[in-house]
Amino acid sequence: MGAGADVPVSPGLLLEGRYRLDHRIAAGAMGEVWRATDLVLDRPVAVKLLRPGYAGHEEGLARFRAEARNAGLLSHPGIATVYDYREAAAPYPPYLVMELVDGPSLARLLDEGPLDPARTMGLIAQAAAALRAAHAAGLVHRDIKPGNLLVNQRGQVKITDFGIAQATGCAPLTLPGMLIGTPAYLAPERVAGVPATPAADLYALGIVAFQCLTGRLPFDGEPLAVAVAHQERPLPRLPSSVPAEVAALVANLTAKNPLARPASAAEVAGRAAHLRADLTATAARQRRKQDQRIRARLPARASVAVAAIAVIATGGWVMAGGLGPTSARPQSGLPAAAQQASPRGSHATHSVVPARGTGNTNVNANDVEAPVPGQPSTATQESPVPSVTEGGMAAPTGTPAPTGTPLATGTPTPTGTYTPTGTPTPTGTYTPTGAPTPTGAPTPTGAPTPTGAPTPTGTYTPTGAPTPTGTYTPTGVPTSTGAPAPTPASTAAPSLGSTSGLRTVAWSVQSARSG
Repeated sequence: MGAGADVPVSPGLLLEGRYRLDHRIAAGAMGEVWRATDLVLDRPVAVKLLRPGYAGHEEGLARFRAEARNAGLLSHPGIATVYDYREAAAPYPPYLVMELVDGPSLARLLDEGPLDPARTMGLIAQAAAALRAAHAAGLVHRDIKPGNLLVNQRGQVKITDFGIAQATGCAPLTLPGMLIGTPAYLAPERVAGVPATPAADLYALGIVAFQCLTGRLPFDGEPLAVAVAHQERPLPRLPSSVPAEVAALVANLTAKNPLARPASAAEVAGRAAHLRADLTATAARQRRKQDQRIRARLPARASVAVAAIAVIATGGWVMAGGLGPTSARPQSGLPAAAQQASPRGSHATHSVVPARGTGNTNVNANDVEAPVPGQPSTATQESPVPSVTEGGMAAPTGTPAPTGTPLATGTPTPTGTYTPTGTPTPTGTYTPTGAPTPTGAPTPTGAPTPTGAPTPTGTYTPTGAPTPTGTYTPTGVPTSTGAPAPTPASTAAPSLGSTSGLRTVAWSVQSARSG
């Protein structure tokens, strides 16, 4: 055995011509674990070598031998399998060949933070199932902790390190007055000196569950102080995010009294597996509900998007139409199909000139129209003429009632200066106070819509035989929402008295054109 101390342990070392050491995985107080290759079976294995200082130590060698024998007794998916054991292999140290678990320890996983309750319950269920197999074989592990629980790539838990395991009915390897195990996971009864039982493994498994859920140990400090805390102090409360059923299981596992803990590892495995299934199903239902809510909102969002696109497109079309050329826009509120030419549009007595500054060639025929000599004028017969008081504004004497539906060939725009093309030029400003009264049967393309009361703003001054020399300047579109409301005049204006004045004006215009 002593010769083993002279053999350097390094990568490439070949143990008895079969196991080649590749690289070291972990190191402990009593030995080292290496990743190696079994050259006979051509498979990767884990080789645990006893440190040279313990190779000649009877107690250390006995523990190493007990680990190989105890693990060799067990065959369970949750326990790392032992392949080989060599004790008298001089000049090499004693070594144990085991199954290589391709994955980290639970301690390494917890370095990244706590685990969710469902995953925690899954790991506890697997570890408890493996402990059930060990307890059934009469073995108490006595050192359950995250460092001895390996998790492979498929999530399978593997219990390792049965070095301090104690077999039922066998003489203990621990000297009287000594505690074997890790203080952070030591059961209270073991601190009191009571021999280890399966209940002690369940207590340690409860501390592992607490650490998985919180990311920390319940007690910290010196090893002896921690061991005493497990005996005397209650465990801190778990976070409120931990389900009540999970917290209840952890509380049962970590009860101070061994009799208050679950009766067996099989019971723990069943409860933990059931909790994991419930938590997983609940999480799945919540995900489905969330997915359904998201899918339900998608059509509404799509409708909003389509509506937004339609609004944007309509706005663009309206802006494009509003900024287009004037000729492309309709000149009347009615469709173009309704715009018809006046049946008297070619009559010799009609002379319509557009107002200056408007740029609109479609002038309403109602603006001016002279009667045909020898024919009665509809304006003088059927439409009352507003009377004019001296020095004042024109005052309407009745409700304008055109005999026909005045239809203009364009949009009336009486906002500019009206200049007749003939000789007659009135010397005053004529301001209509009511709706224009056509003398014929004009055929408009749109119906005028009076919107307000007529507001006369000028005076009509006849000079005898009217020879109009001024301008016709309506200051607003004649509007009326009902019966014209006369606007009080500030000064009096001469009264027309009858319709003879209009007849005279019309006759004069006709005579001038005939001449």
